[in-house]
Amino acid sequence: MTITVKSKIEKGWIRLPKKVRLPDGTRVIVKIEPILKTKEKLKIISELSGAWSDDPTIMSIFEELEQKRHHNIGREVSFE
Repeated sequence: MTITVKSKIEKGWIRLPKKVRLPDGTRVIVKIEPILKTKEKLKIISELSGAWSDDPTIMSIFEELEQKRHHNIGREVSFE
């Protein structure tokens, strides 16, 4: 079972909502994922866009993928 809750970091501590419906003593794994603002998300997208534009090998990689895509004719399916 996975529970996702939004919380805040206050003075170095994670402040959870008042009631998390798990029994005391339950062991959990906490994954901290900051909630980014739209401006921060757009900055990341901008930084990643065109990341391969200077890579001289990118065209040969895409050509190889294109060739392999056309060579795969799938598999035979029996409806018996």
